[in-house]
Amino acid sequence: MAEIKKTILWVEDEQELVKVYSEIVSLIPGVKVEFVGLGQLALNKIKEMEAGKEQVPDLIMLDLLLPDINGNQILQVIRNTPKVKDVPVFVLTNYGGEQMEKEMTQNMKAEKYLIKTEWGPKKLIPLIEKKLKLK
Repeated sequence: MAEIKKTILWVEDEQELVKVYSEIVSLIPGVKVEFVGLGQLALNKIKEMEAGKEQVPDLIMLDLLLPDINGNQILQVIRNTPKVKDVPVFVLTNYGGEQMEKEMTQNMKAEKYLIKTEWGPKKLIPLIEKKLKLK
């Protein structure tokens, strides 16, 4: 078993996708992923990180369309929370559109805005590995 070097907090509510993503990320040695399916759970984690009770991840993967809280609200909280404000966030969503992409990347400082249908598992692995400096 590879030593855990990097961690990812992945906010995704679609269970089928969680299954697929967890399988692909398990192929990357040294990476630990924690999936949360609700925005409120993600916000709770961020509070715990700020309080020093949770490890700050190296990367946050964030879906925008969640059953309880919109992902852009979560991103706003991330950017306004000192301990996690500099964590890179990749928005991974089905919600396309230039305006939304511009809002997320320029105004809210998401590092990447990825459309799920264009960024399947095979394309995501190299992107994650590069960001986490594993390759």
